[in-house]
Amino acid sequence: MNAPRACWTVLAQKAQDQVSLVQAEMAQGRARLLSLQASRERLQKLYEDYQKPAVSSDASGGMQETMNQRQFSSQLLTLMERVQQDLAQTEAALTQCRVRLNEAERERLKMQSLVDQDLLAFNAHTKRREQRQMDDLGVLQFNFQSR
Repeated sequence: MNAPRACWTVLAQKAQDQVSLVQAEMAQGRARLLSLQASRERLQKLYEDYQKPAVSSDASGGMQETMNQRQFSSQLLTLMERVQQDLAQTEAALTQCRVRLNEAERERLKMQSLVDQDLLAFNAHTKRREQRQMDDLGVLQFNFQSR
């Protein structure tokens, strides 16, 4: 055993890469979530603005304007529902990402502990070998001086 095994460090690096990949996915999901929340707020504000009664000068124009306003309000509500569905999907995806991140982190910790154990075993082996060599040298030196 001249050096610690490289296989554990390779596996630990792969586990770290997986953790980084899932963290990047989560960052993208959070950014999408913030974007969708901002869109929902903008649509809500726009909807509230269009719900305010408009002052009209003539009755026929007022009727057409009212119908246009209702149609536009209906479209805004449809968009808000779609954004709400996207928010729910994004939140579900983030929940799945959190689960995957926990699993990846657990795997990374497991691989890191294997790296640490292998390094400890290597150091202990090296220490025992060096001690044996020192003992052998001490015995040789004692035998040489005894003659």
